[in-house]
Amino acid sequence: MNVRKDIIYSFVSIGVIALILGGLNYYFSQSVQGKSTLIFTKPGYLYMFWIVPIAYVVYYRNQRIKETLQKQYASPLFNRTISTFRTTVSQFFLTLSICFVIIALAQPVFGKKKVKGVSKSLEIAICLDISNSMNVRDLQGESRIEVAKRTIGGLINQLSGEKIGLCVFAGNAMVQLPLTSDYQTAQLFTEEIQSSYISNQGTNIIEALETSVLMFSKSNEPKCILMISDGEDHENQQSEIYNFIREQHIAFYGIGIGSTNGGPIPEDPQDPYSANKRDANGFTVNSALNPNFIKDLASRLNGTAIITSEAYPDLDAILTEINHAKSTKSRNLDFEIKASIYEYAVLLALISLCGWILVKGFKANE
Repeated sequence: MNVRKDIIYSFVSIGVIALILGGLNYYFSQSVQGKSTLIFTKPGYLYMFWIVPIAYVVYYRNQRIKETLQKQYASPLFNRTISTFRTTVSQFFLTLSICFVIIALAQPVFGKKKVKGVSKSLEIAICLDISNSMNVRDLQGESRIEVAKRTIGGLINQLSGEKIGLCVFAGNAMVQLPLTSDYQTAQLFTEEIQSSYISNQGTNIIEALETSVLMFSKSNEPKCILMISDGEDHENQQSEIYNFIREQHIAFYGIGIGSTNGGPIPEDPQDPYSANKRDANGFTVNSALNPNFIKDLASRLNGTAIITSEAYPDLDAILTEINHAKSTKSRNLDFEIKASIYEYAVLLALISLCGWILVKGFKANE
């Protein structure tokens, strides 16, 4: 008879829990505008509600076994009289606590809320010099272009949220990769860069700057140009691009790669044992880093010059400058995000758990 009463009380408690959860769902589905609804960002956890009926089945099976043993053996061990009502109330609170924990795990959200934040995204146009002089192996036996590509790859690995684009230049400039947040693609495009991409030799800084500026979007996000070059064979041209970059507050960072002692330019960049380039008189052409050009260019654009002769340049200085550009040109914005209400489910679970502990305490004193 006790088991039957337990089952009846349990169905009643489950019905009450269903009404509570249904009422909460109805309440949260009704907003002032009638557009917001209660949704779960991790609905997979809701399948855990099967724990409730399974637990009840196991419980009543054990109760049935105890009742059978009591009738068979009339043992005092199975003859304890405990209030069925209080047992059901304790089960109700425990079940309610489990339900709210499951709801909290499912991450319920309702409507939207405004939060203040800071926009620190950045658009970076990387201009890489791929003229023949960048094939000189004067950096611990490695070519300047390979070190530059490694530097770009290391930089990409450190980015988080910035958009990055690639521009290669020599006598002309061209976009290798438009601005993107797909860093994996950016890595692939960087690895494929070769000096043979542009046959017209030279170092046309003006066209490189103009091409990089055209890569930027029209948004108000901060922008910066990162130019990597050895400063060799540059063409001294006048252009309004310098004024434009300064007026638009586009940050500029010039990275000079190479050694001041320099080295010969190989005929075949892919073959380290190939012959070296020679001038019209038959002398070996030697190329050295021109740090003054990088510094003058940075000064002209109100930017920063970083000179390195290491095969593995320190990226900290570059990252510091980029983070500085993000922080000094960040914007205070009001963002509208989904409002999470899992905290309320956790609070209700704790209240239900406290109710279960209190009822269990009363039962223990009987």
